[in-house]
Amino acid sequence: MKKYTKILMTAAVAAVLSGSVMAAGTTGGLRDIDTYWGKQAVEYFYDNHYVSGAGGYFHPDDPITREGIASIINNMLNESPAVPKTSFKDIQGRWSQRAIDSLVDKQIMNGYSDNTFRPTQNITREEFAVIAYNYMSYKGITVQDTAVPYDDENAIAPWARKAVDTLSAAGYMKGANNTFQPKEEITRGEAVNVLYRILTNGKGSSEKQNTLETQVFKDITDVYGSIKNFAKDGIMYWQGNKLHVGVKTQANRDKLEQALAEDSQIEGGSVIVQRSTYSYNDYKNIMARAEKVYRANEPTGSFVKTDVDYLNEKVLLTVNSISKGTQTALNKEIGGVLRIVIQ
Repeated sequence: MKKYTKILMTAAVAAVLSGSVMAAGTTGGLRDIDTYWGKQAVEYFYDNHYVSGAGGYFHPDDPITREGIASIINNMLNESPAVPKTSFKDIQGRWSQRAIDSLVDKQIMNGYSDNTFRPTQNITREEFAVIAYNYMSYKGITVQDTAVPYDDENAIAPWARKAVDTLSAAGYMKGANNTFQPKEEITRGEAVNVLYRILTNGKGSSEKQNTLETQVFKDITDVYGSIKNFAKDGIMYWQGNKLHVGVKTQANRDKLEQALAEDSQIEGGSVIVQRSTYSYNDYKNIMARAEKVYRANEPTGSFVKTDVDYLNEKVLLTVNSISKGTQTALNKEIGGVLRIVIQ
């Protein structure tokens, strides 16, 4: 995990919805956070009804479960549109089912291959980093900073490294004594403090953008049925003050363009519907393939990261070095959609 500049770009699935944050009041209901180091964040989340306290206690040092974090993030999003129900066999009828359905539909969280979600399972630090990273991507939050290596970086799972790098670079999630401790369970208070930093420091969309994106999302849902279906066919990104929606399929593009044109709450010219060669899922697949080819041909531990340039329809592969053999392999596997950046 070498030093590098980190840029998190808005994903196609990141149709940012309105998540207005109410002004925080003063908490008098939690009895166990007066001396807690992360009191301010917990109070903020409690006052805004993102978290609750059982019997007046928050238990900040207890581990947080998968359904617990799903509930908190769903409260943060504060969205009302109906979402498709998932088929996970272990969440049917649970208090957290709607929150889980919502976050899975938005690709912020996922289930397991055995058709379970495991709602009561505690979350490790690296697992939480991925969830927080997905939330940032969904909200279109851009981070630009320099990541530094941890002494235990080899213990971080490959699937979590990009997320850990991003949150670490932005200062949202740190370790102790230059270690990240990826396999340790994250506590309720720690999770809330990470999300609080993202909310208060993240460079997300403005209120006007949030309002527009919320309305566009409703129209997208009418056309596609869910954001997950849209991710298979489209992308979404901002360029200046224009919201661009790219769609691969001509029929869906026509339907969406008509739906937006007939929506009286959308100002004319504020949304541009256009043809896109690739969908969000396509880009995600290309990025995974590019990293796989690079790692298979370069020395173990070589730095590599991927991003998307939606405007120019390119996947950016950023590396410190690359051999001609690897370039040939990448060109054969990926083709012209890939642009290699050596820093």
